[in-house]
Amino acid sequence: MKLIAWGANSYGQLGLGFKSEQEVEPKEVCLDKTELKVENIIQIAGGAGHTLILDNTGHVFSCGWNCKGQLGGSDDTLHFELIDILRGFKVSQISCGWDYSAAITECGKLFVWGNNTYTQLGLGKSITCTSIPTRLQVSQKLATGFKMVSCGLRHMAVTTKEDCVVVAGSGSKGQLGLGDNHTEDNYISVYKVPELESIASVVTGQHHTLALKSDGTLFGWGDNKYGQVGLDMKLTKVSKPAEILHDESIKSIHAGWTHSGLLTKTGDLLLWGRNSYGQLGMQRNELYQPEKLSALKDIAQVSMGSEHNLAVTKDGKLFSWGWNEHGSCGTGNTKDVLKPKQILTKFKVKYAAAGTGHSFAVIE
Repeated sequence: MKLIAWGANSYGQLGLGFKSEQEVEPKEVCLDKTELKVENIIQIAGGAGHTLILDNTGHVFSCGWNCKGQLGGSDDTLHFELIDILRGFKVSQISCGWDYSAAITECGKLFVWGNNTYTQLGLGKSITCTSIPTRLQVSQKLATGFKMVSCGLRHMAVTTKEDCVVVAGSGSKGQLGLGDNHTEDNYISVYKVPELESIASVVTGQHHTLALKSDGTLFGWGDNKYGQVGLDMKLTKVSKPAEILHDESIKSIHAGWTHSGLLTKTGDLLLWGRNSYGQLGMQRNELYQPEKLSALKDIAQVSMGSEHNLAVTKDGKLFSWGWNEHGSCGTGNTKDVLKPKQILTKFKVKYAAAGTGHSFAVIE
């Protein structure tokens, strides 16, 4: 197995050992000098200029930009290095915001680090940033533990053990789902989204949020300028959770900066939102309405970057499309990809992950 990376590399976020404006051709990431083994990788997350990798032992590795401490250590690094402070915990899930990071452990602890200028880490306003992964402690009324975290540009959403959603960070575009009367002037940094129960998963975009109930009801809120919430674009801001659709066949939900998607259990991908760079994979009339991407079927896994997408089919083919300014689609050039294009055609792809403007794949 090999780890392959491409796209933006200005901060060394590809883990190749050097910085470069972009890598338009996919390159192998050498892991020889790290504790990370490619066959153990279970999740990769990417921010603006940093990357986190989670392995099946529960260890988290990071590389790239560290201006706000988002790597979980004191130094920048061009190779994937273990976040030592988290070594004693078994992490089960990771997420990257623009310049901050989060991780949830198997036992439901939430650790956060990086930029907290907008209290997106849920920490007090006196902490502007931290390079130390810090456990987020909240009252028992708010949550007794956490299940899943998703980091947007300046806000974070987390599902709790009670299957509710708590949020932190900027709510200026309605992305916290707390209503028009919400003010960020008080000392509280973490809030529970009212009237949302039985939530199975939550994802965040640049300024919007999606949440899926266990019965297949999908909710959205936040900035809807491009229809990314899934409602008519006349509603440019949705400040409370609004029901988009109900579909018991939804397997997973996804959010880019300004577009959104859902994958069904039968392997179909439905997309909606902004299409300026081809992120929806085909010409569209009503951008806000979830519509099936006709060019692909039998999809096993999807990952969305800021404005580009990766999809792995059940037989191990990898497709990319959307914004390609930094080569994040892996096509060998920087021309936007308007419909899904197969890349890494000679390999069977096990897993793929899109960062803000960079991408990774584990190949067999």
